Amino acid sequence: MKDFKKFIPGIIFVLIISYGSMYLNDFLKEYAYINLEALTIAIIIGIIYNNLIGTQNIFKEGIKFSLKKLLKVGIVLLGFKLNLEAILKLGPQILTMVLIYVPITLVIAMILGKFFKVNEKLSILIGVGSCICGASAVVALAPCINAEDDDSVIAVSIVSFLGAIGVLVYSGLAASNLNLTEIQYGAWSGLTLHGVAHALAAAFALGDVSGEIGTFVKMTRVLMLVPVSLVLGYFFNKESSNDKKAKFPMYVLYFILAGILNSLGIMGPSITEVLAKSSSLLILMAMTAMGLSVNFKSIINKGIRALLIGAIAFLILSSLSLVNIIEFI
Repeated sequence: MKDFKKFIPGIIFVLIISYGSMYLNDFLKEYAYINLEALTIAIIIGIIYNNLIGTQNIFKEGIKFSLKKLLKVGIVLLGFKLNLEAILKLGPQILTMVLIYVPITLVIAMILGKFFKVNEKLSILIGVGSCICGASAVVALAPCINAEDDDSVIAVSIVSFLGAIGVLVYSGLAASNLNLTEIQYGAWSGLTLHGVAHALAAAFALGDVSGEIGTFVKMTRVLMLVPVSLVLGYFFNKESSNDKKAKFPMYVLYFILAGILNSLGIMGPSITEVLAKSSSLLILMAMTAMGLSVNFKSIINKGIRALLIGAIAFLILSSLSLVNIIEFI
């Protein structure tokens, strides 16, 4: 208990910024019609504070604790947003598209990374953030490949920003008599937008049917966190030196268990809802802590090139998937 006291100031500081980012996001959505998402706002606030004011030493232990420990708990609780039974009801066409979409996105991101001369781990993080579940996937997969904190911050910022742009574009298309059925539009939103919040916000713009389809498709992508983390963990463990091997994170297995419990309905909807909301808050706190740990000068150069990777990959996959959805669904 005595040791934990050193974490308290930093945790409280992170919590204050996290809630502030949520309120600011709500304000911007209501009055400025801008949805940056609280994750993006929290990271921006953290980066600005750390680089203009400087994070005080009294907060640093708690910030580190939020980034390393609270993050893992948040990812486990994210599993309570999964409904495996609903995912299986999607049918083979959508499931097949998800299975194809994920590795293709990763490959495209890695190819673009080589073209723009961005390091492999950052390219992979942008790829997994684009094809699985946005910022949550980035922070979940970063330990598997021993990614640097700077790379994680850049990837999180990029996928959150592009996801926010995607919501605006998709929602605008939904309101402009887009020649898509609700099922097609919902599948497109769920298959291509970055974060869970992004996909759901865009999918429900055309109605409840498209929203439900988008949710199911997006949750299928979230489930892909498991095999992707296994593959990447194995690859980087094999390639790393003996004293710096990436280990498979056990919290991914707990994430699966949480998904199973949620699908079986053992814990009841009220409890799982609380756990799912807790997941969002803990991950938001981790993103805030990540922003507070960033030295902006060290990332600005490669951040611009990384943004190009994310933008081009998003444009390619969004276009290709739309064509396939129109043809096969």
